[in-house]
Amino acid sequence: MVENSGMDIRDRKEDHVNLAITENVTISGVTNGFEDFEFVPTAIPDLDFDEISMESTFLGQKFSAPIMVAGMTGGYPKAKEINNKLARVCAKIGIPMGIGSQRAMIVRPETLDTFAVKKEVPDVFLVGNLGLVQFSYDFTMDQYHEAQEKVQADAMAVHVNSFQELCQPEGDLNWKGSWKNLEKICKHSKVPVIVKEVGTGIAYEEVLQLSKIGCNAVDVGGAGGTSWPKLELFRNTKDDALDLNDETLKWGIPTAFATWEASQVKDIEIISTGGMYHGLMAAKALAMGASMVGIARPVLKSLIEFGERGAEKWLKHYILNIKRVMFLLGVQSVDELKMQKQRLIPLRKAREWLSYRKFL
Repeated sequence: MVENSGMDIRDRKEDHVNLAITENVTISGVTNGFEDFEFVPTAIPDLDFDEISMESTFLGQKFSAPIMVAGMTGGYPKAKEINNKLARVCAKIGIPMGIGSQRAMIVRPETLDTFAVKKEVPDVFLVGNLGLVQFSYDFTMDQYHEAQEKVQADAMAVHVNSFQELCQPEGDLNWKGSWKNLEKICKHSKVPVIVKEVGTGIAYEEVLQLSKIGCNAVDVGGAGGTSWPKLELFRNTKDDALDLNDETLKWGIPTAFATWEASQVKDIEIISTGGMYHGLMAAKALAMGASMVGIARPVLKSLIEFGERGAEKWLKHYILNIKRVMFLLGVQSVDELKMQKQRLIPLRKAREWLSYRKFL
């Protein structure tokens, strides 16, 4: 493992949040692809809007809506306040939330309270988080279990972030044995395992392989939202670092395309994350077959600027917009929405991509 002091990790985590809020961390000209899909609408919805159910099921648990607050932070003092506030909002609404990478907690055990939100909010469904690449260095299954148990995580996200590591000044680039390590994690984890990309997407072939090794869910983490590689480049002052305008930063599968591909794999649940800024995008992802839609930066921004009430208001409005689309489609429930893929028309680049990949 590249040597990093606990203080370096703490500073990096704080930098990530500050940069995500203050800088343009998206890539010019790159979208999540949902604009290339259009619904066939229903002119006469034979239902009562007030009777539409937003209840959804994920990893065997029922939630009030099919959205989750994706893992963002932890490991530095202010993160405790941020995560506790997010946990209170998520518990109140009845949706799951994730925490940022717990590597900081392993390296600096005193930062545990920045992740352990269940001490204050025991009812929240919590998704823990560790990076797969660390298991190619010196992380062990004992440390995995420790990370899960100490925060009482109901599921664990194992994030895969090779492009981010490539752009990070402290990046870990030895990924040998990653599939073997992941198979071991899936076999021995005491809670469901979510494999989570962070901005470049996961293609059908790898989702299929993840299903075969026993992974419970995949967060496709597609291109088109916050670019973690770009965010890292704001911090990277090395002479040989990628330029912020380098074409390579456009690398990845748009979230919509990755969601469509992943939904072809049975027996694994899909989370659609990456630039999911509006309920219409979420409705399209759910119609493709996603079980959950993950949202991060807009919620964090609302929380920091307007407090818990602001974050709650933003999330409730987002859920309402999904419900409005369901009404316009004439569907009564989220389960019914998930069966509307045939009413999504791929256009332009989406049609070219999916036709070439033989998914149409």
